[in-house]
Amino acid sequence: MSNLSDLAPLDQAAIQELQRVFQLQKAAFMRTPYPSAKQRIDLMQRVPGMLRKYRGKILQALDADFSGHSHDQGDLLEILGMFDRAKFNIDHVAKWMKPVSKASNPITQGDSKAYIKYQPKGVIGNMVSWNFPFDIAVGPMLDQLGAGNRVIIKPSDLSPACGQLLKEMCTETFDEDQVAVVNGGLEFARYFPTLAWDHLVYTGSGPVGRQVMLAAAANLVPVTLELGGKCPAVVAPDSLLDERTVATVAGIKVVKRGQMCVTVDYCLVPESGLTAFTEKLAAYMTAHFTQNNAAPHACGIISERHVARLKKLVDEARASGAQVIQIGTDLRPGQRDMPFYLVVNPSDDLALMQQEIFGPILPIKTYQTTSDAIAYINKGDRPLGLYVFAKDRAFIDQMTQQTHSGGVAVNIIALQAGQPSMGFGGSGASGMGRHHGEEGFREFSNPRGYFERGAGGTLDWIIPPYSTGTRTLIDKVAYAPMGQQALFALKQLPKNLLAKFR
Repeated sequence: MSNLSDLAPLDQAAIQELQRVFQLQKAAFMRTPYPSAKQRIDLMQRVPGMLRKYRGKILQALDADFSGHSHDQGDLLEILGMFDRAKFNIDHVAKWMKPVSKASNPITQGDSKAYIKYQPKGVIGNMVSWNFPFDIAVGPMLDQLGAGNRVIIKPSDLSPACGQLLKEMCTETFDEDQVAVVNGGLEFARYFPTLAWDHLVYTGSGPVGRQVMLAAAANLVPVTLELGGKCPAVVAPDSLLDERTVATVAGIKVVKRGQMCVTVDYCLVPESGLTAFTEKLAAYMTAHFTQNNAAPHACGIISERHVARLKKLVDEARASGAQVIQIGTDLRPGQRDMPFYLVVNPSDDLALMQQEIFGPILPIKTYQTTSDAIAYINKGDRPLGLYVFAKDRAFIDQMTQQTHSGGVAVNIIALQAGQPSMGFGGSGASGMGRHHGEEGFREFSNPRGYFERGAGGTLDWIIPPYSTGTRTLIDKVAYAPMGQQALFALKQLPKNLLAKFR
């Protein structure tokens, strides 16, 4: 990074603000390193009220950043989901905080106790993606607060209205030594992961995720990375023309206009049914999502740069000779509500098959056998989600057991990412780590191992200076036949019991 004085004023101010609140939160954490369940619940209970109060402004900010955003989608995905996550964490955090007993050897260790206690990590940084500017900020924050941590959120500079509103919301709701939001530009984003965080979360693209992880490694900062990928929807022959299959594939692709890490990135369908499936999907989308290019149900593309990127993918597919079916009207100058495109059997060397699409384009590929479909998925990076549409249990089991992904959904898409009770995250190139629910609590905690010595046992024999007892333990117990070990145990256990009353 350049010298601070060389940066734009916005980034200079943001970096200075981050440094200040980072030190403030570090000091506050040292004063209260293990908040009680009551303190954690109090913080999490503030979140639903905060979102209710700012609901109107949240929907307006989404409209501003996306050049139009479905209010229904804003309510469902950015606000209401947080109510469920908050309630689940509040209901369970006291249980999660309880020590977890581990087995110890009653013969050699007497009534000593071994257990895990989940300790807050400290100050956590959260680098938020632009596509879900409230969900990705607030959802992990609930897990982080539930685990007893302090949180600094960095919104994306591609969603500035949402970032500024999030700062206003959190400033009013939390003390800044507990939760803070700092907005900035590109250089600020590069600086953010270089701090000595106690944990760092990044949601976004794989290439940037690698840079974030590399920067964090300099301070040995543990990371949670949610990086997306090319999530396939595999359609079995028995579900090819099922109305629910078609409606689900089409409808989920419309969510955020395809700008969602767990959306379907491409379909795999039986070769013999390609034409029938494509025609049915195109007819469904034309009937439901043509008017105003699905504006009431979706959002705009986040920026003109991303519009240009997506148009290039479509143009390249057309130029290659692939069949491209457009759903909706041509994009008007200055608008970002792109139509939807089905690309039939594109070549694997096209950019839209090499990179995550993150937009309203859906390639449809074919397979001949189940093994072919599995091989096709496995030759690429592990996706964030794998989606199987089938009635045949054997087909479902074969597809899920012989592939790898961050999560799986059967006869639905993306719902594995929305369960408050179930950890969500990637595998391989699609990410690492989990948040949501108990897995999120564990992710943002240090599983601290405790051993408390009790009465009885032979622990004195393993501590120098070694004695004849040490050699007895080694030669006549550890290396002895099973019968001799059992005899030793029978003699030792009563001694351990008596030792408790001395």
